[in-house]
Amino acid sequence: MKARMKKLSSLLGVLLLLLFLGGGWYFYQKSPKVITIGYYSDSSWEVPNDQEYKFIDYAIKKFEKENPHVKVKYESGISKNDYLAWLSNKIIKNQMPDVFVVPPRQLGFLASLKAMKKLDNFINIDKISPQNYYPASWVAGNYQGSQYAIPLENNPTLMCVNTDLLSKEGIEIPQSGWTVQEFYDICRRVTKDTNHDGVIDQYGYADYTWQDTAQAYGAKLFNDSGTESYLNSEKFRKSLVMTEKLYNLQKGYQVSADDFDQGKVAFLPMTLAQYRTYESYPYRISRYSTFSWACIRMPAVNNRVNATVVDTSMVAMAAHSHHPYLAWKFMTMLSYDNQVQTKLFDDSQGAAVLKKVMQSKNVEVNLAGSGKGDQALTAQKFISIMAKSQNVPKFKEYNAALGKADYLINRALQNGDISTQLSDIQNQIQVELKSSLDKK
Repeated sequence: MKARMKKLSSLLGVLLLLLFLGGGWYFYQKSPKVITIGYYSDSSWEVPNDQEYKFIDYAIKKFEKENPHVKVKYESGISKNDYLAWLSNKIIKNQMPDVFVVPPRQLGFLASLKAMKKLDNFINIDKISPQNYYPASWVAGNYQGSQYAIPLENNPTLMCVNTDLLSKEGIEIPQSGWTVQEFYDICRRVTKDTNHDGVIDQYGYADYTWQDTAQAYGAKLFNDSGTESYLNSEKFRKSLVMTEKLYNLQKGYQVSADDFDQGKVAFLPMTLAQYRTYESYPYRISRYSTFSWACIRMPAVNNRVNATVVDTSMVAMAAHSHHPYLAWKFMTMLSYDNQVQTKLFDDSQGAAVLKKVMQSKNVEVNLAGSGKGDQALTAQKFISIMAKSQNVPKFKEYNAALGKADYLINRALQNGDISTQLSDIQNQIQVELKSSLDKK
């Protein structure tokens, strides 16, 4: 009898504990809560945008309606240029927002500060499918084998073509899938002195750099962890042969985007955000209104190479968020909700990260309204561009290492001794990477 009473008492205790925990969870769910977000006021893509808050305000309103006991707050007036300093200050003071935007190419820096929570468990529990995103977009949030952020907005690089100039020269507009050799051949044909005064005044390209050529050849500059430089590899050396040929076409001339604006240049790499901005009123009136132009995929040495660089802004969770469940719920609304991603596309200049949204009728109409006839950037062309895209490495020192390599390679190109200088450049960059590792 005593044993039976003891068993009943234990069972009753367990039931009371479950009721207590269940009641506590219920009251926690219903109690008012605030989650904070880190957000900047201007575009991620260095183009004019006065509607950036429209998107985030829409997402907050939708989230608060679906979660009436939650308020979402953010600090307004922070520019993108000041944002990293603002975030760093929050990290130092242990006041990180629960959710924050990760600007393009800054994942490695923020991950190195241990500011972000790993998301792998959240992703597995919620069964978030990476297949719903473009591969390059999803990989952008991966750091050292773990997912620290999920995609928010894409901005691939396109090749813009002055179609009037090519037509005047009797050259057909290249199709997606064109090669870097075709690019060079067209540049060579159009580079000339049109008024016969002894000065070249029509050019093949502007702002197409050695980095673009390396991308076209599939030549990696560094390994993913930032411990090795590949500037002396066979692929990179081959890309430099083409870089020199292109450089020598316009040697002695400073050709810029302004020359493209004036209709003097055949090709100009341009991001999707720039395309959408300068194909819309009123910016089209001041730029690119005197000639017809189109955007196509970046050229590659062959169709197996992903020659399009895509930058991706992302959202992440603070490592010590007070409300991780709600933070994750808000993050997935920003990244994984079709309505919210459609609103992002409508109010910004980049692209939605969900394939389904970018293949929708709304996007097709929006993009078609930006271009002219067959040369408009259609949703189908965008899909073709993203299919051949990839992002840049994410190690902390990437921007510094790339900046130094850019300076050294451009100087060698100007001096005409890139082939003899390359081994020395490789060694200098390798020393730079090792020095950065030693400081860790």
